[in-house]
Order: sequence, then C-alpha cells, then structure tokens
Amino acid sequence: FPHPPPGGGHPVVGGPASTPDMGTVVVSMARPGPAPNNRRHGHGGPEWTDVPDTPYTGPGSELDLPSGPGMSWFPQVSAWWEQLRIMPHCVLWAPTDWLFAIETAYLKQDFWTSYFSGELHATKATEMRRREDQMGVTREARRKLLIRYTDSKLAPATAEPPPGDEITGGAGTPDPGGAPGGDGTVTDLADAPSRRRRLAAG
Repeated sequence: FPHPPPGGGHPVVGGPASTPDMGTVVVSMARPGPAPNNRRHGHGGPEWTDVPDTPYTGPGSELDLPSGPGMSWFPQVSAWWEQLRIMPHCVLWAPTDWLFAIETAYLKQDFWTSYFSGELHATKATEMRRREDQMGVTREARRKLLIRYTDSKLAPATAEPPPGDEITGGAGTPDPGGAPGGDGTVTDLADAPSRRRRLAAG
C-alpha cells in the first residue's frame, strides 16, 4: 500500500492498523497448594499394636531349628534363630508364621553357604531382608508394621476413687464432701416443687 504524502494528509484507507504498545505482560502462575486432607473429622489413622517388652515364652519359643542328615547350621543362623523365637511380638504369631520363619532360616543358611564359598547373591540378600521386614525383626520393620513395645512397669495403674467421693441421694442424707460451713446434707431435687407448679399456685 502507498504511504501518506510527506506533507501530511489523510492516511490511505486499508493501510496497516497501528497496534498500541502494551509493554511486557508477565503471567504469574499460581503455586500448587497442599494436598487435600481426606481424613474425616474424628477418625484417626491406623492404630498401633502394643506388646509388652518381655521375651516371648509361649508356643513356638521352644522350637529348635530342624536337623537334617549331614546338615549343620551356621552359627550366624543359630544366633539369629535364638533371638527371633523370643521376640515379644511372637505372641501375635500363628502356626503359619512359625513355618515362614523356619523357611527364612533355610534361606539364610543357603545365603551363608554361598557367601563362604566366595559367592554373593544380591537376590538372596534382598529376599532375606524382605522376609525379615514382614516378621518385624528390626525396630524399623516393627514401626512399619505398627507394632510397638511397651514397658509394663510404666503402665498407669487403675485409679481407685478416694473415700467420700461417692454421690449419695435422698433428703437429709449426710454428705461428707459438703461445702464448708453447711449442714452436710444433700437434698433430693426430685422432691422439690418445680418452678412451674409454684407459679401456677401463686
């Protein structure tokens, strides 16, 4: 399109429209907020299982590792079993849990056999760690299982109500815990006339 004449005049119709300078526009993106809390009011999370911190002596604690022909357990496995079978939370175990523990002992025996033969199998080590986590062998494993050892000596004793705290009823019944300076009696409010009856009579 032709430009306007140098001396001024009207611009040529159909020429390019001028665009006002709006400057630099900065778009501010909102930062993501915290994740919504889906926990309902008054409902807590999973509950812990409290177990007295005393060695377990119930069924299963007397079990020894199985013996086989020509088989001798490594000291590392025997020491592990001696500690495992008296863990306090073994009180929660069922017979299948004890079978699982014995199978884990065989896996540890196989691991140490390979180890002392100069071989190290990461897969076996990972499987042992996974099984020990399921059995709660370590403190961290018990935390994941929500199992907590408690000291029975520190458990609060059941509080007995002190003498004189019993509430007694009946008009004229002595009240040892009455207010100072009073006659020490308790009035049965069921025998007192109601305010509505007093207003109606009066």
